[in-house]
Amino acid sequence: MLGQILRKGREDKGFKTLELARITKIDGALISKFESGQRKPTFQQLQVLAQLFELDFSWLHVQWIKEKILAEFGSETSTLLALKEIIEEFSSETTTKQDPNIDFVLAEIEKLKVKLQGNT
Repeated sequence: MLGQILRKGREDKGFKTLELARITKIDGALISKFESGQRKPTFQQLQVLAQLFELDFSWLHVQWIKEKILAEFGSETSTLLALKEIIEEFSSETTTKQDPNIDFVLAEIEKLKVKLQGNT
C-alpha cells in the first residue's frame, strides 16, 4: 500500500522516477523499489517525499509503521498480543499530555489488529 501511495504521489505531481531521484537525491532504483514494495524508505526519506508530494505526514507515517510491523513480525498471534499491550499502555497514560494525532495512530493500530485477527 505504501508503495502505491508513493507512486500515486509521484505521478500526481508529474515526476518521472529519474527526475524525482535528482530532486530528492534518492537513487532512482531505490525509488522504484519503494513503489514496488521491495524496500521501505527511511524516516527521513519519507519526510522528504511527503513534503514534495504534499501528503499528510502523520497519515503517511502511520502507513509506514504498519508496513514495517507487518514486514518485521508478520501476522502472528504474538504480534496481535503485542499491539493490544501497546494500546493498553497508551490508553492508561492519562497523566501525560496526549498528542492530538495519538487517536489517529491508535485507530490505525486497531485496524491493523483487526487485519491480523483475520489472518490467525
